[in-house]
Amino acid sequence: MRSFLWLPPLLTAASLSLAADLTAEQPDQVAISPGQCWVHAPVAPRPVREEVEVVVQEPSVRYSVTPAQLQEGVQQIVTREGVRTYRVIPATYKQVTEQVLVKPEIERSVVVPAVYEERDAVLTVEQAKTVLEPCQAAGTRYARSGAIALCAKEIPAREETVQVRVLVTPETTRVVREPAVYETVTRWVVDQPAQVIELDVQPELTTLAKVETVTPEQTRERTEPAVTRTMSVTRYQGEPQVALRQAVCDSDLKPDLISRLQAALNRRGYTLGNVDGKLGKRTISALSEFQADQGLAVGAVTYESLEALGIR
Repeated sequence: MRSFLWLPPLLTAASLSLAADLTAEQPDQVAISPGQCWVHAPVAPRPVREEVEVVVQEPSVRYSVTPAQLQEGVQQIVTREGVRTYRVIPATYKQVTEQVLVKPEIERSVVVPAVYEERDAVLTVEQAKTVLEPCQAAGTRYARSGAIALCAKEIPAREETVQVRVLVTPETTRVVREPAVYETVTRWVVDQPAQVIELDVQPELTTLAKVETVTPEQTRERTEPAVTRTMSVTRYQGEPQVALRQAVCDSDLKPDLISRLQAALNRRGYTLGNVDGKLGKRTISALSEFQADQGLAVGAVTYESLEALGIR
């Protein structure tokens, strides 16, 4: 009758429980034959090493500057500019005395009154007149017919002597001239007018030392490429787990098998020293390192490790 699980007697109760859980997780049941040895060993995430190019210095732009070439010399500097200016000769004056009209001549008319003379004059105050007065004439005195005689009587004029003013010289006008009024004034008049004389003022110069640029400064640009470094980067595939693996029993760990294991590890670069056919700490350490790198169960000489190393 075949048994499905055989565990070494050194496993604890906790290990038995863990083994049962792991066995339940396997997709198929594992057939275990008598005389086989099995181990619960951790399977670490498989390290995957790759070369990565890392930029340790980014590309940059560099500049090189060629200084300017200078030459010493001299130059003249205008310290005071020349200019066209003007000089003014002021005017000269002289004193003169003159009569200034302050009131012009005025003509006005004056009335010459009339001249009268007192004289006696006979003035007829009542002219002579003829009047009819009743009278006896032509027999009317005795007549009984009612006729009345009228006789014409001249009454002489009545005169009076009066004093009258007789115009001798009529009233006239005459022109009266009022002479102009002058005042004597002393004043200054221009004897010689001002004159403007044009002058040219020459510039003032000074000599200074001068440095001239023969060749100007030049700036050159160059691009520095990025500096890279190749580095070994280890990534891990998978998750850590515990696996049940068939191991080589102690009775089967013959020196020949151990020697071949040691030689295979040495060839793979896992240096463990001399190949002596003895399973010691250095051999187990090298084997564990190989198992971890390959993603195998770590810590025991398992058949999957021997197969991975090409040991039959």
